[in-house]
Amino acid sequence: MPLKLLEGLCKAEIGAISSLTPQQSRTVIRQGAGGDLTKMIDLVAEQAAVAYLEASGFKGTLLSEELGEKRFGSSDYPLLVLDPVDGTTNATRGISFYSISVAESGGPKLSDVYAAMVVELPSGRAFASERGKGATLDGIPIKVKESVNLKDALIGVDLNVMGSREKLMEIVPLCLRVKHVRNMGSAAIELCYAANGALDLYIDNRRLLRVTDIAAACLILREAGGSVMDLSGGDLDCRLDLKERVSLVAGPKQACLDSIALLCKK
Repeated sequence: MPLKLLEGLCKAEIGAISSLTPQQSRTVIRQGAGGDLTKMIDLVAEQAAVAYLEASGFKGTLLSEELGEKRFGSSDYPLLVLDPVDGTTNATRGISFYSISVAESGGPKLSDVYAAMVVELPSGRAFASERGKGATLDGIPIKVKESVNLKDALIGVDLNVMGSREKLMEIVPLCLRVKHVRNMGSAAIELCYAANGALDLYIDNRRLLRVTDIAAACLILREAGGSVMDLSGGDLDCRLDLKERVSLVAGPKQACLDSIALLCKK
């Protein structure tokens, strides 16, 4: 069963990083394959994941934010798409909001993902899904909110615009329309929060998200009855490739469309 493999991988990572202090965690090791600096917590988590896959006899390919691509045996698939730690800055600053994100795919695109797990750390709460079987939080089924009025909404956004005034100004009309805004620092968890209704929507308009950030959470949210759209209003799909960068709006379908109309307002 795919989720057993993903659960085992996440447990291996948690065991490996649990003893690291924030000071140890933030030690810079090198530049990762995804482009960001690899810190000690990223490296330790990824090494634990690789060791687990080797010990479990996994055959397929691992696509990970730090090492890039690693093949186990001669098969391209299944493909595991891993972010060993999503929210590294939070983890290294002692902020208790980061995650492990891992998805399993039978093909080269986001739409080929068929199993997913996101573990919120340090709480250990696990969001999971398999295609066609719904989504769960700690084994209990979850659903997106059926309807969301933007004026009453609590939304998650990423305001880390890397100095781009244009991207910041694009999202201002939406932020002014809604009731509450949160910028929490782990896209994987925030997408999952939209899946269980803790957030009404999650929006990232920066075109900086990697597939390792979103591959697992997108399946979880869709299996919870939500939509994940690109900024044109179509269903988001992309290559499972570290070079890929995307923007997205995620949550109940109509609320996504209402948000996109504000984002794209000139």
